[in-house]
Amino acid sequence: MNSLSHGFFFLAGLSWLLCEVCADAGAGFWTPLWLFLVGFVVMFAIMGCLPVSENTINTAGPVFTLIIAAGIAFYGVESFSGSVLGAVLRLLGAVVIAVMGVISLLGREKAAAH
Repeated sequence: MNSLSHGFFFLAGLSWLLCEVCADAGAGFWTPLWLFLVGFVVMFAIMGCLPVSENTINTAGPVFTLIIAAGIAFYGVESFSGSVLGAVLRLLGAVVIAVMGVISLLGREKAAAH
């Protein structure tokens, strides 16, 4: 991630998505939690453990941010039948996180120059 604000939205989205999949697991639907855990391991293996270049990390971070935003948007669309306000807030949050991911993806060349 090439700025602290982008990293904040990445971690906020990651935590939010974890809360959503844990709520599903509490209701008896465990598949999203397992998919989240697999994605979490892959994400941090690429971004933290494997010896990859700085450019790869600056590309992987925004891509995973967009995947997280898509997951939150999925839960937003899914929850329209239960609560319209909750669905709208989820979709708004997903859009904000996706915008920060796109900005971070577009600004990765500038980060390499610094």
